Amino acid sequence: MTDTTTFPPELQAAMRERDEAFYAVDAAKWGKYTASRFTTVQQNGQFMSRSERIGNLQAQKQRPYVPREREQLEQQGDLAVTRFLSGGLWVVEVWKRIDGAWATVMTQATTASAEKP
Repeated sequence: MTDTTTFPPELQAAMRERDEAFYAVDAAKWGKYTASRFTTVQQNGQFMSRSERIGNLQAQKQRPYVPREREQLEQQGDLAVTRFLSGGLWVVEVWKRIDGAWATVMTQATTASAEKP
């Protein structure tokens, strides 16, 4: 796995801006960093498309930003995978450079165990 500081600055910025948009319930900004064919599996097992997830996001309430913890990253060319702990969830994101800009193509969230490894 790679230290986050070795990732391209534009990828780091995209990750941060997408996270901030999520907590601010800013669907337009969140969508800017989310691919058109994006899919996700939520911690309850629900599978959602991009449009379904945007609708779900818009129904949420704004809340304070929670930074990523224990992040692990791997990059191979125009593809990057990250795993991190946030708000009691383990999240896996797959990012891809599409037309020169970074966007998330898929995510999966799992409720974290109360035990620390």
